[in-house]
Amino acid sequence: MGMSESDDSRVPGRRPSTTRASIVAVALRLFARQGYDATSVDEIAEAAHISRRTLFRYFPGKAAIAWGEFDVQMDGMRRQLAEIPGSTPLRDALADSLVAFNTFPDSETQVHRLRMGLLLGVDELQAHSTLMYADWRRAVAEFVAARRGETVHDLIPAATAHAALGIALSAYRRWVDEPDADQARLHELLRQGTCILA
Repeated sequence: MGMSESDDSRVPGRRPSTTRASIVAVALRLFARQGYDATSVDEIAEAAHISRRTLFRYFPGKAAIAWGEFDVQMDGMRRQLAEIPGSTPLRDALADSLVAFNTFPDSETQVHRLRMGLLLGVDELQAHSTLMYADWRRAVAEFVAARRGETVHDLIPAATAHAALGIALSAYRRWVDEPDADQARLHELLRQGTCILA
């Protein structure tokens, strides 16, 4: 979900042209051409002009490459949630947060569609996604718990986090299935989905 490849951070000691984002872009092109399962880590490293060892300094495995800069996106989501005024109704705050988290440059629409198709359709990636989604749900639960003076383990914060994830995944499934859908359509689906939240 919501992962832009525009981060241009550098890893010390690496060639300036090598970034996590550039490796992800190369990998996604290979996945699109060959399929996820048929693409090896060695092929990704070769196409990115780095060694296999260097690739593993950036990512722990192939599944993590498909997720890209998710950790950076999660930091941004937590900051965005923290900045929402307390006067904003909870449903509106969550809708705004879903849209902000899932906003990316228009030029990345097709890449993002490819990524989400992979994340929603490849068994190995779905298994890895469980870990990523847990972090995402925790950020939402923390926000809701803080609003309600509860803990992340209380019913409403935990249930709201699960519901918000379900909304996001359902919106993405619909969006990926609409080949001409643009980012505005994704945002519309996310906002429509949040209408189920109290």
